[in-house]
Amino acid sequence: MKGETNLSRERIHITTPSRLHFSLIDLNGELGRIDGGFGLAINEPKFEIFAEPADDILVESENYRERATSILKNLQTTYRFPGLRLRFTSEIPTHCGFGSGTQLSLAIASAVNVLYDLNLSVTELAIAVGRGGTSGIGIAAFESGGFIVDGGHRYPEEKSSFLPSSAAENIAPPPILLRYDFPDVPLLIVLPNCSRIYGEAELELFRTLCPQPTSVATRLAHLLLLQILPAVIEKDMLSFGKALNAIQTFGWKRVEIDAQGVELQHTVDFLKENGALGAGVSSWGPAMCAFSEDIGKLKRKTENFLSSLPNGGSCFVASANNTGAEIRKVG
Repeated sequence: MKGETNLSRERIHITTPSRLHFSLIDLNGELGRIDGGFGLAINEPKFEIFAEPADDILVESENYRERATSILKNLQTTYRFPGLRLRFTSEIPTHCGFGSGTQLSLAIASAVNVLYDLNLSVTELAIAVGRGGTSGIGIAAFESGGFIVDGGHRYPEEKSSFLPSSAAENIAPPPILLRYDFPDVPLLIVLPNCSRIYGEAELELFRTLCPQPTSVATRLAHLLLLQILPAVIEKDMLSFGKALNAIQTFGWKRVEIDAQGVELQHTVDFLKENGALGAGVSSWGPAMCAFSEDIGKLKRKTENFLSSLPNGGSCFVASANNTGAEIRKVG
């Protein structure tokens, strides 16, 4: 264990973003790196957590009590602190494509870091809670928000298998290649009630469908460098949307969409046919993001469409988060 920590009597409030993960870049490894990816921090949904020192682990949460308790117990094996009281007032839906696991883990680790004066960086916290084994987007979203590109992991010496972060143990987060503020435009976040891809189902898809062809990484890199990044810098949402639409049609994104079944694809198609400049699934979904010149009209149409699906769904308007998580003292 690390040495004794100083007990703080502060009470803090933590607000995290969610993240949209638009695509992994390279699941082939021919150039000596795998993974890599790009995504965006958004302001909703979010975790809002009140934290204060305690003599034991006490968690008030609708959906995350067991997971938050496990994170804290794991942290106690390395950093000596008596306990923590956590009260969740807002929660990110789990297994929806919002990166809830990383945001939860970093929020809790940050609470311990601040309240017990550990003086650790966000990267050190991510390593401590085992995040970043595949993607660095969620970690960077927590730290600074914005549109983010990460550079993946050295293959095979740093990471020797094609596995998601949940199964890639003892692997440091990838380097962040760049981060830009994203334009202040409304984003329609759409959640059809589809299946959730995680756990053993996710692992099996990685095991059986990787490596992907080299041509997939080549095309993604071309779209990223010469369409997506210029669009972000020039605030050109039409070009950004065209690139996002293209990404949904090939490679690993096709694996992710096809794994969900027809309802997810039907929702993407509906959005593009009803005013969306672009529509893209985040990670395994079912969450997706759409841009439009008339977001209100698209939202009304989408609500009607979702109500026609066998299991329904929901949608809401969000915006980019260009600042990252907020940690502040409260009375």
